[in-house]
Amino acid sequence: MLTKRFFVTVLLLAATAMSAMAGDLMQLVPENTAFLLNVNLGKMFTTEAIKKQIDEGMSKQPADQKKAFDEFVAKTGIDPFKHLKNIVVFSAAKADPKAEKQDAGVLIDGSFEVAKILEAIKADKKAAEDVTIEKYEGLDAVKAKKEADGMAVFLDNTTIVLGTAPAIKSVVDVKGQKGKNVSANAAIGSLLKKVDTAATLWGVGMIPQALKDQAKANPQAAPLAAVNSLFFSFNYDADLTFNFTGEVDKKENMDAVMTSLNGFLAMVKMLAGQTPEAAEILNMIKVEQAETAAKITLSVPKAKLDEVRKKIEDRMKAAPAADEKAPEAPAAPAATPAPEAPAAGN
Repeated sequence: MLTKRFFVTVLLLAATAMSAMAGDLMQLVPENTAFLLNVNLGKMFTTEAIKKQIDEGMSKQPADQKKAFDEFVAKTGIDPFKHLKNIVVFSAAKADPKAEKQDAGVLIDGSFEVAKILEAIKADKKAAEDVTIEKYEGLDAVKAKKEADGMAVFLDNTTIVLGTAPAIKSVVDVKGQKGKNVSANAAIGSLLKKVDTAATLWGVGMIPQALKDQAKANPQAAPLAAVNSLFFSFNYDADLTFNFTGEVDKKENMDAVMTSLNGFLAMVKMLAGQTPEAAEILNMIKVEQAETAAKITLSVPKAKLDEVRKKIEDRMKAAPAADEKAPEAPAAPAATPAPEAPAAGN
């Protein structure tokens, strides 16, 4: 269904960082934000290695998938790899720590033909089962009929926000100057000054009390309950770099935090022991202490990445074919076919 493809495309890319600076979207992030993640899609899609993978993947698409993608682009005017520039995922702290869900949203910077997108949704008969098109605070909105599924609102032809109703309301209020943006949040504002906002992917956040309580219940993770906030960045240009910093409440807790982090790293390395190439990369990770900050860094030069990639390719080529390694399983006895179930409605 067209609308599902639209939402899935947006959410996957959100997950997943013509380059636009995040500063424009930051002006719309609500003051009550406790965690945010920025993905610079423009930078990501133009990185040589990633662009090559995208091009190869698109060229290997089965004909039916390529047709579906081309139809989606033609009907909506959205080519994710060309028209989506920047994404910011944000969430507020839970008002009730026991609540299952928290308010969260996704801001998307790109180039959108709003009328064309709305017409494409209206033309999809199945869309009527899941969404409605209406106005929200005077803005075009696509609203899920199930309230828990949230909605998407076009703030203008370059910005979309989707998420829970309270999160969207906060963004619309900020846009209309009825609410403050994240720059008024002293804790998050302090982290934003420390993180590399020019990175392909970066994030900052405050550790929620519920997560601290969970850590305390695990003897190995208990020291990590002393971590109050974090910020991190990831870059993959020619080289690969990752930087993570966890800020600890007081210096007396640093030794325990560092011991816990090193323990988890040792466990990960042990689990990766079966894959020597992964172990090579993991052995390059550094865990360091700086006052009341625990830092985890990884820097892998392009030459090393190419070397590891070649080792993996060579090992895969040298591996015996599956049919040579294991005998063919005996055929299963024929079973009486079950009556065909009626088609489920969608």
